Amino acid sequence: MSWRISVWLSRCRHTARYLVALPFAYRNWWAVFQSKLGADVVLELRDGTRFHVQARTTDLAAVNEAVILNPYLSSGGIVLREDAIVVDIGANIGDFTVLVARRCPRGRVVAVEPVTRSARVIAAQVALNRLSNVTVVRAAVGAASRTAAIDDAGMSSRVVDGVSGDAVPVVTLERLMSEQHLDTVDLLKLDCEGAEWDILPAAAGVLPRVQQIAMEFHGERGWTAERLAEWLRERGYVVTHTGGEWNGVLWATRNGGEAVN
Repeated sequence: MSWRISVWLSRCRHTARYLVALPFAYRNWWAVFQSKLGADVVLELRDGTRFHVQARTTDLAAVNEAVILNPYLSSGGIVLREDAIVVDIGANIGDFTVLVARRCPRGRVVAVEPVTRSARVIAAQVALNRLSNVTVVRAAVGAASRTAAIDDAGMSSRVVDGVSGDAVPVVTLERLMSEQHLDTVDLLKLDCEGAEWDILPAAAGVLPRVQQIAMEFHGERGWTAERLAEWLRERGYVVTHTGGEWNGVLWATRNGGEAVN
């Protein structure tokens, strides 16, 4: 019973935070409630950034998280110049992609997303915001190149073995960087539901060319935040992360957080 009360109180605090932040984040903040009532809307931020939000999907939750919580850039010492190169693995509907593309107008963002519907939404978000510095790649990133399928569960889609359903190519980070002609990556953002444990060890050879990492981590297969942090420190990063050992956000930077092109 005490656990249920704790979860309920946590949700209440979370909801209260969003309600307070809405008028400051969005020009048309009332559209959030229209979306909850079943309407497709376009949310507009105070700086003019806009997002398509389709009703009865996880779109609203994704945009609210990126805009209000800003988990990848609000902490951890991440620094991005206007010409930064960003790789967004697990780009979902392009919430982070659009925000960082506007923040780095002279740079480039490679948005990698395996779910067909989400990749199409990213392209629509890019067009809505008239961005010319985003490349959308429909693929997953993993330990080895292969073809897989998508177990699509909204914001927590996973790549699974097999080719039935929504088949998708899987590439390594090294291959992705080669195909996209990326000599250096200023920020690697990962939100890939546990696939980080496949991606990062296989990418050890190209990590010296990755200046900063911001990622959501999930404790799996013996990996914890501390184990991952130590693994990255051995490869030259300064690492911080949130308190949870099994789920949270981790930031890794080189050169004290100064991005290098």
